[in-house]
Amino acid sequence: MGDEVIFRVEDKTAYITLNRPEQGNALNLAMRRLLCDAWRRVNSDPAICSVIITGGDSVFSTGQDLKELAEFRKTEPIADLPMNTLDTYGINVKKPVIAAISGYCLGAGFLLALVGADIRVASTTAKFGMPEVKVGVPPSLGIPPLIAMHFPPAVAMKLLLLGENLTVEEAYQIGFVNKVVEPSELIRAAQAYASKINALSPLIVKNIKTVYRKVTAPDPKAIALSDAVCLLGRHSEDYIEGWKAFVQKRKPRWTGK
Repeated sequence: MGDEVIFRVEDKTAYITLNRPEQGNALNLAMRRLLCDAWRRVNSDPAICSVIITGGDSVFSTGQDLKELAEFRKTEPIADLPMNTLDTYGINVKKPVIAAISGYCLGAGFLLALVGADIRVASTTAKFGMPEVKVGVPPSLGIPPLIAMHFPPAVAMKLLLLGENLTVEEAYQIGFVNKVVEPSELIRAAQAYASKINALSPLIVKNIKTVYRKVTAPDPKAIALSDAVCLLGRHSEDYIEGWKAFVQKRKPRWTGK
């Protein structure tokens, strides 16, 4: 694997580490490709019983690499980014996934923790958010119905309509996070969950996850509607203005068109 995502296996647990700390672990094409490779290895290796995914001690992921997105939009204004699907974010991983989250967990990083993880351990520095609305990016990949499935209405609207972050305390209180620890204890806390999973029957655990994911999946019609509305949004002037303003480091001038 490349340096952007580090993959290793130890004691029945696969460790996936997002490794672009200077860029806030912003997800670029190389990382998306490497994540797909990692999930395939997890699913195909019978020696792996659990997964820990982390971004390190300081940041989980600040979301998509918006500079890469801006360059992509110059030639592909309405297409989605390559390899930017729910499969990339681990929605079809068959083994239990534990996310060890520190610092910002935003946008695509939040989606990774949302659909890829079954258990979430967060440090006291963690913050969760979906700030797309602030830069005029319509949330793709069925994000609104996915958020609605995981969060109460008031919290979902705070995330989607206002683009405001959740503190780790809020995330824990509503049941999105299983445990909150100090940053120095983050990996050890994730490993404690992994050790419990590794001691169980991998067949039964896999079956339980398969059934749970099937019965809690969002309505396919809601996903289709979400993606259709997202595509319409990419035809707007506001969408173009949003990423231009980000690249030029200025406030966007919205027209509502």
